[in-house]
Amino acid sequence: MTKTKRVAAMMMAAAMGTSMIGVIPAAAEEERETLKLALTQSSMVTDYENNYFTKYLEDKLNINIEFYMLPADSAEARTKVNLMATSNEDLPDVMITDNFLTNEMILQLGDSGFFTPLNDYLNDPEIMPNFNAIPDDDREAILKATTQADGNIYGFAAYEPETWNLTPNRMFINRAWLDKLGLEVPTTTDELKTVLEAFRDGDPNGNGVQDEIGVYGFAGGGYGENTVDALMNAFIFWNGGLSLSDDGTEVIAPFTQDAWREGLTYLNELSSEGLLSANIFTDDGQQFKAILNQETPIVGLTTAGSLSNWPDVKNNKNFAEMEMIEPLKGPEGVQYTPYNPYTPGQEMYIIEGTDKLDLALKFADEFFNIDTGLIERFGEEGVDWTRDPKDLEGQTNAYVEAGLYDKLSMLVISTIWSDNQSQTWRNHGPRYASLEMGNTVYDYSSGNKFDVNDPTQLNAKCYELYYPKHPEYVLPTLKYTLEETELIQEQLTTLPTFVDQCMAEFITGARSLDDAGWNAYLDELETMGLSTWLETAQTAYDRTK
Repeated sequence: MTKTKRVAAMMMAAAMGTSMIGVIPAAAEEERETLKLALTQSSMVTDYENNYFTKYLEDKLNINIEFYMLPADSAEARTKVNLMATSNEDLPDVMITDNFLTNEMILQLGDSGFFTPLNDYLNDPEIMPNFNAIPDDDREAILKATTQADGNIYGFAAYEPETWNLTPNRMFINRAWLDKLGLEVPTTTDELKTVLEAFRDGDPNGNGVQDEIGVYGFAGGGYGENTVDALMNAFIFWNGGLSLSDDGTEVIAPFTQDAWREGLTYLNELSSEGLLSANIFTDDGQQFKAILNQETPIVGLTTAGSLSNWPDVKNNKNFAEMEMIEPLKGPEGVQYTPYNPYTPGQEMYIIEGTDKLDLALKFADEFFNIDTGLIERFGEEGVDWTRDPKDLEGQTNAYVEAGLYDKLSMLVISTIWSDNQSQTWRNHGPRYASLEMGNTVYDYSSGNKFDVNDPTQLNAKCYELYYPKHPEYVLPTLKYTLEETELIQEQLTTLPTFVDQCMAEFITGARSLDDAGWNAYLDELETMGLSTWLETAQTAYDRTK
């Protein structure tokens, strides 16, 4: 592949199905350098050429941007990028994706010479002053998270952690039922079992029918709806895959440990006594929502990441009966919750061989400017959001009310994030926002001030009850070499599926938890290559240290 060839718009459109939309006047072409940008298309952005953020970047950097639109669908976009890397066509200078490239794909494209290694530039304050102005801890987290197995960094990251998304398996119990039956909120797994027995036998919904479901969830849910995962964390930390030993040195398989078996035994008891619905393992998302929102409430305990599982949540009578509670303690005092450690997504790449390298680096660094990052995410200051002290006066949010922060940093005053618009690129691109920045924003687009009595304002309570409930050492996203990926490709797919299947079978009684059944399960894992997966993961983890 010839690295130095550049793309012509018509050739790119014909060969790759992309389109150039950034056409500039001839006079401006004489005054400004042009940067050719491949960008993921968003169906909610109506115009990229006459776009506030586009004009902001062009004016601030004195450049002209030519756009080549990549498909919005992630699979189609990956195919387009691979075609770009293997074709003989000219190429854009910079590519912005919506975090759709896998680590394996990034490594392969970097190793083949398609992406420019960024290590030296990222660490140079003269070249990237905005990036190097990021506080040390956050900057180091970005560098660590984006370093590939070959030691190179190929992508500029979007770093904007939000505490709400770190612990999605929030547990909700029917407080109205507790009150009716004169019960306290359970804090342990034993107390929960007692409560569930009362729910089953005491007709707390008052319809004279034993239709109450003690524990319900959606095992296929991707955002906190897997209730059995949440309950397993009262016995052992379970994040859906491999994890670390208590001292953070060894990669382990939690689903082979004695504590895992104890958790399965507890969940099997709940299932066998009619306290946990087997439909957790068969229902889909639509059925999950339908059960949660029956005319007569029938769910005692569930977990959910999004309150949208209860339509019109503020006025939803089912949700009105629910109360978020902290993770339960198990018999050994374990009290964890599934925890998604924040991993910055890689959003921007410089195409190797560009003759606009200096401009591409300047363009990338601009995204780490705090003001530019706010505009990228929220739109035009004073129109779509404000940080004017006069506008912030008398405003608050859940975090400020809880005393976690002194005051707000900004208000969102328009609804562009949920509407079709030409103000932003829908946050496509790198960005830096600290945890404090994210937690001190209030969405005032409705014109309604924060209501301390609003039952849906649970961010601060979630932070208090759930954020600390994980081990000191949590396994990060591992970066495998191309050889390692090939070695364990089958295990990465088949083993998690097998574990989930066996978890359901153990809990429902389809698979025995006696010594013979447990040992057979362990033997099957070994036959499927668990040791190879663990050894390879250990090697990849050791590299991160």
